Amino acid sequence: MSLVVFERYLEFTAKKHNSLYSFFWSLCNGIIYELYFKNEVAIAGKQILKHLDNLKPLNDDMSDERKLSIIQSEFERFYNPNHPVRFAIETLDSIEEVRIVKEAFK
Repeated sequence: MSLVVFERYLEFTAKKHNSLYSFFWSLCNGIIYELYFKNEVAIAGKQILKHLDNLKPLNDDMSDERKLSIIQSEFERFYNPNHPVRFAIETLDSIEEVRIVKEAFK
C-alpha cells in the first residue's frame, strides 16, 4: 500500500466529506497503532496494513466526482461488517497498549 494514496484519500475527504474523512482518519490511527505495536496487533489478529494492498489510487487528472466515487467504493469495501479492517478499527482498544495510549489522549 502506498501511503501517498492513503494521504490523498484524507486530503480529498477533509474538504467536504466529514463521514468519509472520519472513517479514513480512524483507519490512519489504526495503522499508526499497528506500526508501533506490531506484535501486539498481530497476536490479537487485528492487522490493518495487510488488507490495504489493493487500495485504488487517485490522480490529479481525475474529476472530483471520480475521486469521490473511488473513495466511496473503498469505504464501502472496508466498512463492510465482515471486513477485517472494520473489525480491527472497531476493536483495537481491546489491546492493552492501544487502550493506554487512547486513555492518555482523552
